Amino acid sequence: MRVPPLKSRALLVGVDMGTSSTRVVVLDENGRSLGAASRPTQLLNPLRQVFEQDPEQMYASVMLAIKDVLGHGAIHLPDIGGIAICGQMAGISTVDKDWQATTPYDSWLDMRCASQVSRLKACEQQILEYSGGPVSANHAAKWLYWREQQPRIYRKIRKIIMPAAYVAGRMAQLHSDDAFMDYTYLGFNSFADSRAMRWNTSLIDEFKLDADLLPHLVKPSDRIGSVCASAASACGLLAGTPIFAGCGDIAAAMLGAAIIKPGQLLDIAGTGSVLATVLDQYAVDTRHKTLTTFRHCLPGLFYSAAYVGGAGLGFNRFGLDDSECRHLEMRASAPLSERNKLLFLPHLGGRHAPFDASMAGAFVGLDWSHDRTDQYRAMLESIAYEYARFLRCMRDMKVAVDEGGVFSLGGGSNSALFSRIKADVLGVPYRKLPAAEYGVRGAALLAGQGAGVFADLQQTASAWQKPVEAVTLPDASRHRFYAGMRKAYEQMLSSLKPVFDELQSVPLP
Repeated sequence: MRVPPLKSRALLVGVDMGTSSTRVVVLDENGRSLGAASRPTQLLNPLRQVFEQDPEQMYASVMLAIKDVLGHGAIHLPDIGGIAICGQMAGISTVDKDWQATTPYDSWLDMRCASQVSRLKACEQQILEYSGGPVSANHAAKWLYWREQQPRIYRKIRKIIMPAAYVAGRMAQLHSDDAFMDYTYLGFNSFADSRAMRWNTSLIDEFKLDADLLPHLVKPSDRIGSVCASAASACGLLAGTPIFAGCGDIAAAMLGAAIIKPGQLLDIAGTGSVLATVLDQYAVDTRHKTLTTFRHCLPGLFYSAAYVGGAGLGFNRFGLDDSECRHLEMRASAPLSERNKLLFLPHLGGRHAPFDASMAGAFVGLDWSHDRTDQYRAMLESIAYEYARFLRCMRDMKVAVDEGGVFSLGGGSNSALFSRIKADVLGVPYRKLPAAEYGVRGAALLAGQGAGVFADLQQTASAWQKPVEAVTLPDASRHRFYAGMRKAYEQMLSSLKPVFDELQSVPLP
């Protein structure tokens, strides 16, 4: 189904600011790509559980990636109707009155604010009901950290924003009074009222924080400014090109993949492994306090999600490059045996859902027969065991969950073994979507809505939907085996908790 454009300027730029790279695409009104590019970004890890990025380098990666794309001769600059940026969701950026970065980007992987999380726990029930998510190492705790642990720097902050908003605002030469956040990020802010789309000022007052540091709340397709002359010179867009608010990267991927029906399940296998389901009403995980509920880009829809932080980074930290992973995947595809009774704990930087900063990584069950192949497979299985818990939380919320399967995207979806393991552990089919950058597609869709290119965003997202590339069905016998392994995994989690706590308390000489 072709959705006709409403305007002649029908080219759209979508940007996705990821943890390891920035990706850009230019699409026409029918979702066809006229060019794509990516630039690497650097995730800094100077100390244990400290993860941050340089805002200047993040901005430069966007400028360079856009410039790379616009180098394609098929793109006529006056036809570009707008640009929107999606980005990382649980971390925060900050600016001064002149929109200069005052802190590094405090990454979603960063756990420096663990003690502030503990203080927010006293209000967790209120936070959960209003914001949609349990207390974790995200916006509110990070805000408290900078105020209490870095007071000199904190005094320079005028607004707390998202990294995608930092780049968009810099491209538009915004002042701090113009700072914005679109509503798809609110689940990660303990001081938000997600249902009412406003800030929970009573709770902000309780923690004696200045609500003026928070940005204005906007819709993802709202226009926030235009490309200024200096940004135009740096990236190649025409000065005056409209800039739209964009959204969080999970929301963008859901929109770009047309995951828009209540109950649909989506697995985003990237730096963080995310499992999400679409809701047609606001509901929160009061029982397990594991899932976070967010607003979908489409009005009236929500989604609940949880993630394994840094799951994709774990393979790199064990020295596994793409070539070795492919080699190990072939060897690890052998039938299950006693060698598969090996467990891995994937929380190398602490657990995010539910939050536990003391959690770490571990192999349990190692014996003389195990080799690197067995360890690789155990690492893949650990993500599936976490997903099984997330799925149980969804079912316990009494919301619709599509038992027909999970749509999967991201780098991890290219592993047939990984999809088979997750299908077997969860007991549901896995439906691989074609390789594509769905986050940038979602951002481009929002730019199109904001620019008036599309009459109906939902209809257009459906029209752009790509057919499923492969389906992996669960195997009943392997599902039974994994049911036992899941039980052992849960026992490992609880048994190792006091060990990790004790390790944390050991004084250094």
